[in-house]
Amino acid sequence: MRFTVFGGVSAQVRGRVTEFGPTRLGALLGVLLVDAGQAISADDLVDRVLGDAPPPRARAMVQTWLTRLRQTLPGLVEREGTGYVVRVDPLEIDLHLFRHLVRTGRTAEALPLAGDELLSTLDTPWARGRRAAFADELLEARLDHVDARLRQDEHAALVPELRALAAVRPLDERIAAQLIEALHGSGRTSEAAGHFEVIRARLQDELGAEPSRPLVTLHRRLQSASAPRQLPAPPKPFTGRALELAELDQAPNGVVVITGTGGVGKTSLAVHWAHRAAERFPDGQLYVNLHGFGPSGAAVSPGDALLRFLSALDVPRTEVPHDLAGQSALLRDALADKRVLMVLDNATDTDQIEPLLPRTPNTHVVITSRTALKPAHAHALPLGLLPPDDARELLAARIGHDRAQAEPDAVDTVVRRCARLPLALAVAGARAATQPEFPLAALADELADLDAFADDDDVTADLRSVFSHSCKALSAEALRLFRLLGLMPGSDISLAGAASLAGRGLRETEALLEELARANLIDEPEPGRFTCHDLLRDYAAELALPTERDEALHRLLDHLALTSVEAGVAFTPTRHRPATPEPADGVVITPISTQEEALAWLTAEHPTLMSAMPHGTPAQTWLMGWSLADVLDRQAHYRDLLTSQQLAVAALEQLDDADGLGRTLINLGRGLGRAGRQAEAEVALRRAFEVYEGNPAGQAGVLLNTAMLCPDDRIAEAMEHTRRGLALFEECGDEYGQANALTGLAWGHGKLGEFALALEYGERVMPMWQAMGHVLGQGETWDNLGTAYLGLGEPAKAVEAFTRSAEHFRIGGDRSLEATAYEELGDAHAAAGDAELAREAWQTSVRLHAEAGLPAERVLAKLQTEGQ
Repeated sequence: MRFTVFGGVSAQVRGRVTEFGPTRLGALLGVLLVDAGQAISADDLVDRVLGDAPPPRARAMVQTWLTRLRQTLPGLVEREGTGYVVRVDPLEIDLHLFRHLVRTGRTAEALPLAGDELLSTLDTPWARGRRAAFADELLEARLDHVDARLRQDEHAALVPELRALAAVRPLDERIAAQLIEALHGSGRTSEAAGHFEVIRARLQDELGAEPSRPLVTLHRRLQSASAPRQLPAPPKPFTGRALELAELDQAPNGVVVITGTGGVGKTSLAVHWAHRAAERFPDGQLYVNLHGFGPSGAAVSPGDALLRFLSALDVPRTEVPHDLAGQSALLRDALADKRVLMVLDNATDTDQIEPLLPRTPNTHVVITSRTALKPAHAHALPLGLLPPDDARELLAARIGHDRAQAEPDAVDTVVRRCARLPLALAVAGARAATQPEFPLAALADELADLDAFADDDDVTADLRSVFSHSCKALSAEALRLFRLLGLMPGSDISLAGAASLAGRGLRETEALLEELARANLIDEPEPGRFTCHDLLRDYAAELALPTERDEALHRLLDHLALTSVEAGVAFTPTRHRPATPEPADGVVITPISTQEEALAWLTAEHPTLMSAMPHGTPAQTWLMGWSLADVLDRQAHYRDLLTSQQLAVAALEQLDDADGLGRTLINLGRGLGRAGRQAEAEVALRRAFEVYEGNPAGQAGVLLNTAMLCPDDRIAEAMEHTRRGLALFEECGDEYGQANALTGLAWGHGKLGEFALALEYGERVMPMWQAMGHVLGQGETWDNLGTAYLGLGEPAKAVEAFTRSAEHFRIGGDRSLEATAYEELGDAHAAAGDAELAREAWQTSVRLHAEAGLPAERVLAKLQTEGQ
């Protein structure tokens, strides 16, 4: 037997289902089932089934229904004393099964049972009271299940559900805490912090109360989590430098410059101290390796370093000026009231660091350099060789203290012949650690041919002999890979990149990289990415054989170019895949299938691709530029967008590829437009139109991009470009292009106030986007429909359209469009007369604008006006 009381009452007996519907018989059965096993008096049955104003002879009516019920379901209802009771296993009733599953921790199984309201067909005071009580019970179960899913890291999937719950119960602090946790866990910490401010304001305005302690504790955790934590891992082992650490501890907030020869341990000292002092700087720690002494082209420019810092401090990208002085001033503003530690590692000269120095009272800057830099009011901390005892301890930590104590003379010999330089000791120690069966004295003897190092006051030691000593212990293949790693165009390399460089398989290359890491010749600062000290890299490049250099570099550039195409296609699936050459033998192409994988790969390889483009063949260079165009535009890296497309255009001018040149000129036009160089952007697009002569689809794409460059006072011109583009797309049967053009026309008519036409074009294009499964296209069309409905005086339809638009943009990952949709949703709610929902939508829009790096002054003005 099975019984339901959620929704309509029904009974399933021996496979036969009886649906009672909104009948009195069904109401009576439902009342008995809800309290199964408990006797209910006849008077109570009358009240529960007929309400507080029962008709005459109500008891007789209930008795009649009881008789019919007992005939319909024999043996189910029994008389007990003066009342009636249902005799059935409670787990056969969906309500009681729900409660059992919740009690036993199986809430995920319980929740689907309560999909409909309890006794939904019975409308009496008793039934309404039971429904209200169960609604609270159900909510608790749902929230318990949310807690379980949060523990399983389902943060992103929970955000829409929790947003809906928070809208219904805006003062519920448990729901607010869960939503804040879900937003933070899905990488939207600034939005999570914003929601805390929203609920705190509501509690104060409506209840005169402050948030509870758990909510305040969560907020503090978010504040800590949102502070930048950019320091690399602390060096292990780290020994000695007690005097220098004390000097760093005692230095007042300002600028400290640690100087010393290469390999003396400047970075290790700075990073070790920074971790030790981190609690003094609760608002965050900023770090950048400026690569001032790395390979040509790898040095980080002051502008790039500033952008990294401003991004880490959540400064909206569109607020960042194009000029260096403006960026430097903005960093000062961002740090004005913060206690932050900044580490500028591997600086080359004062010009590189001066724009990065905020010189705010609570910001402390530690700089490392081989050059004696002298920024104004800086404290100099020259770093000499390790004291003998510290050098011996560092070597012992590398090879094991028991082994060091067993051969103290050999330890002294190694320390002396490594000139007490930490880098040399680390490399030599790693060599000894890999051969524990060898006497340390024998390894020390191998260093006997080292040149004498200079004294502490003039450290100009040549480390090549120490490196050579360790390289001799490598296998032939590991030594070959080490030589080739000196050719890396960027500062680090992936496993697949290293495999392509070597022309070997992934497993073999991974084993070789492990061998190099054991020898302390390379580091793995993050999983799957490898780098090495610039002195080791320079040495490796010197070893590279002329016969292998060109082919190895070509393989690496092939890997970058061809994998970047896979990433570019996955990141923007609607782009036409460019023709690609066959990869050279030994090239590994990383498979990329999802947008998330594409974004992760392009973000990780962005600096390497920018460094690699000038060294590629024309085909390699333009393919890397094509692949970077969309992600750099979406992430607002407009300077690199422009540079990459300029390089790609120059490469394509050496190739016979009109389609590729046309595409890249469009991207160049976009980059010039983003940089505010409107006239140059129009020149690039006119040239693209000429290149595409005889190619209607290509020319149509140019026209749509030209339309997008038009400012708001040239909407009519933009519409004319779009109509011409639509005609060309129709001529060549390009449905995706047609949908883009129709969407542009719907938008344009909405901007011009021609709402009926905007509605017509939106309704025409929606089925096309839906047939293609194009999420962002549907989002844009819902947005255009919302504008049309609002303009036509139908705010309820506009609310629905903007809600759908925002959801599609969220799924499609376009935060800036989602932000705009929420702003428009607020406008629609305001037009519908719902000020509270309007305020909530605008607040969401402000948070999303900030997260996307967009100004939100217009939305903030609406909030301010609404609050007056």
